[in-house]
Amino acid sequence: MTIAQIISSDGYVHDIAKKNKNAETINARFYFPHVSDYILGSLREKKPFIFSARSGNAQIGIKTALAPGGEGPAFENSSVFLPGLIQNLNPLLKNVLELFKKGDEIGRIAIMDPELRINDVRHYLHKRLFVGRKVETGYYEGFEINEETDPATGKTCDYISVRLEPYQYQFEPYAINTSSINSIIKRGRSALNKIRSRVPVNLKTKSLGPGELFIGAIKISLGDIIGIVDTLVEPGDQGIEHLPACILDPFRTFRDRQVELYNTGSQDICLDRIKVRVRFFRSKNPLTVPLDKTRIKNGYRLYDLLTTSEIHNLFSAIEPDSMGMILNKGSFTQIPKAVEPNGEAQLEIIKQAIFESTSRKPQKHPDRKSETECRDPLEKLFALGGVNSRIYMGRNFPEPEVIDAFRKIGLRTFLIESDNPVFEDYYVKKMIHLTHADHSDCEFLRYDVNVDKLYTFYHGCFMEPDDKLRFDRVRYWFAFYGSHTREADNRLTINLLKLLAETFGNEMGVVHGGGPGLMKEANDIARQYNIMSIGVAIDLEGENQAPLTTCDGLIKYSEGLRLSRQDHIQKLSNLPIINTGGYGSAEELSISITSMKLHENPLTPVILLDPNGLWEDARRQIVKIAQNKYGPEFIPNLIKSCRDENEALLELSQFLNDPDQWYRLNHIPEESVTLARKKSVRIRACSLRQKTMEVFDRPNTKLGQRSMED
Repeated sequence: MTIAQIISSDGYVHDIAKKNKNAETINARFYFPHVSDYILGSLREKKPFIFSARSGNAQIGIKTALAPGGEGPAFENSSVFLPGLIQNLNPLLKNVLELFKKGDEIGRIAIMDPELRINDVRHYLHKRLFVGRKVETGYYEGFEINEETDPATGKTCDYISVRLEPYQYQFEPYAINTSSINSIIKRGRSALNKIRSRVPVNLKTKSLGPGELFIGAIKISLGDIIGIVDTLVEPGDQGIEHLPACILDPFRTFRDRQVELYNTGSQDICLDRIKVRVRFFRSKNPLTVPLDKTRIKNGYRLYDLLTTSEIHNLFSAIEPDSMGMILNKGSFTQIPKAVEPNGEAQLEIIKQAIFESTSRKPQKHPDRKSETECRDPLEKLFALGGVNSRIYMGRNFPEPEVIDAFRKIGLRTFLIESDNPVFEDYYVKKMIHLTHADHSDCEFLRYDVNVDKLYTFYHGCFMEPDDKLRFDRVRYWFAFYGSHTREADNRLTINLLKLLAETFGNEMGVVHGGGPGLMKEANDIARQYNIMSIGVAIDLEGENQAPLTTCDGLIKYSEGLRLSRQDHIQKLSNLPIINTGGYGSAEELSISITSMKLHENPLTPVILLDPNGLWEDARRQIVKIAQNKYGPEFIPNLIKSCRDENEALLELSQFLNDPDQWYRLNHIPEESVTLARKKSVRIRACSLRQKTMEVFDRPNTKLGQRSMED
């Protein structure tokens, strides 16, 4: 049996009655143009169906439903008309019903086809369906699987009861006005953040009183199946109803799904008692890629769905006089280029294109050949959900004001065709902040046509999407500093890097300046041993320092941002290795020491690879500074001058095998160690948004075991 798509496209308000003064309900007729033959036939056959209201409307307390009285749908060719009503359940909205006009999106039709209902939910659980909170591997809680008899077939079928998550969305009364509410009605959920805030809630102590509205969430992720939320909420005899935004889209529902509850009863109901019922139906799978558990749970991203060839074809659809285009709902909208690309006129043009892309029928590219080439990738993009569902494509990374304009309408994926872009410091910081935001995070992607690769921005640099897991596995980030000149002898560093790679494997990563000389040699060895290599480069072509393009991760700063680049390396790395080098290496040594003096970096050995005594005068000067009390007395004890790679490996192994013992032997004050651990974690969580950071507060057990075996 061919599995049909049971959900229609968006319907619209076709005509609406005049609102009576002080009325909380208004009658309307809903229009669904060009529904599929399957949906049209199912409605004519009187198969069970529901009208699901637009989610954005429900989340401000607007109940949109079919009109009572049993009048069925009317048909006109391939269009469907439904009699309905719009009701305001939110006292803060006042005269909101007057804002609804003909042409407003209103919701969708879903056919509750008994033949497509999933009877055995357990077969799909944690394969195509993730629900509840993870307790341990393979075990989730916060939901129950129950049975019922399907009234249409008489068969025993499963449904799931899901508990609420411990937070809610509270309205900000002073942010609610005609403009902000009208934006939600016209644009949907993307405008909701203007009028509400997300706050934690204790489900055991908070109750939902009579006539009160609660906007919360359940935790659920779907693969290629459809979820339908029941209007009836458990306990079923207490008058709690779920507003009719009932459809959980396949692929597009992941992690937290908002729910809208209204108490029509006469008693307070504790939120901890409330459970939301969900039934499931099979659906047509639009993907040509295999289902993946992790992607189902966390949501499909653009790079999960498209090949680089398809991405290349999408870029070819950008018109020569366009600054880029917006992908949305399987269509694309061109953004004309203004004469002054950074002026206010360009921003106004972008706003107009945004409005067009979210309107009823976004214009498609007139070139039929390009449209044909883009049809398949655009169809795949229907599987994108949430903040990933709208995409900006362009030749250059947009200005911050443009990014903010896109974010206001829910567009948070930015795909740029560029082989080696350079960035200002403020832009890198903005990308880090937006990429790793707690909610509604952005994604910055760049496609390099020269190597036919797609890179995503992650914790401060661009890398291939699959490398994000490798990045997260790294515990020790070694920063290698040294000269880029041919005169420098890098054999000692290369030998040490080989020993480190053989000792630590994928527990270690390499951070370097992303240029020639020692940086390139360190990168080559890292690739040879399959360990992560991050290049933090700078635009210094005039100094014969062209950036590497073969790093696993790369970010390139604009000319003049030498200190910003060095700060980035400092915050990413935690074990500095200083090779024989020039003025730049001397500066990097001083910055490394100063960062430890300020407790901004974990206190670790600072390895000086110094076979010929180049750094000896510098080491003696550091000792003099400490003796004169110009700086902390413990700093010289961190400086370890090593004549060969074995001496350096021994020093590092002793430290990593038991950091606390190493601190005691080297007379590093315990209070300084503790302060550096706390401060460095706080700074990195703020600057690079890393959730875990190695601060050397525990031994390396694997290293200890290897030592015993040796």
